[in-house]
Amino acid sequence: MQKKHTFIAREGRPYILLSLAAVGLAWLYFGLIESLPLWPLPFIAIFLFRDRVRTVPSEPLAVVSPVDAEVTEVATVRDGFLDRDAIRVVLSMGLTDMYSIRSPIEGKVMNQWLVDRHFAVADAARFAQWIQTDENDDVLMAIYTRLIPRWPRCYVQAGERVGQGQRCGFMNFGACLEVYVPVNSRIDVAAGQQVRAGESVIAHFVHRQQLRNP
Repeated sequence: MQKKHTFIAREGRPYILLSLAAVGLAWLYFGLIESLPLWPLPFIAIFLFRDRVRTVPSEPLAVVSPVDAEVTEVATVRDGFLDRDAIRVVLSMGLTDMYSIRSPIEGKVMNQWLVDRHFAVADAARFAQWIQTDENDDVLMAIYTRLIPRWPRCYVQAGERVGQGQRCGFMNFGACLEVYVPVNSRIDVAAGQQVRAGESVIAHFVHRQQLRNP
């Protein structure tokens, strides 16, 4: 049974409750006027941890953006996780973008990599996930953090199926994501473009039967 959407990410509830408690204690001990500077805190927390409903496009061969972000790079590179040539789409999240991470495709989670917290280096991916469609199209998603090392929350495990646009993770205060798609994919975004998690199509898989069609 699918859980009802709450519009506020559950991961943000401790922050919201903590800010409300701070306001309440300041009011109790210092008075209404003195507590006023703290009143915006709960509203800021609610805004930061919003989790809006997204309409996933009905395109089986589409790869949707996993996060709200700006496309900062599209390039053909070597995918070190799957040892293949691939097209990498780099997505840079802002501090105020929604923090929920959604699956770019429907398929099976084949493997996941989590960097050991004690041995992480500054430029290493904190987390990577390999998803394969029923047509054997492989998508690799790697998550990097800026400045302070942080680790995303992941809600699907290797061997499980995930739906296109399904909420599958969470990254507090944003990150940089790299999405690797097959080298013959059609890319539908360019650097500088803004994308929305679960809605914006960043690429399409191209199959041989499509190439033969006029």
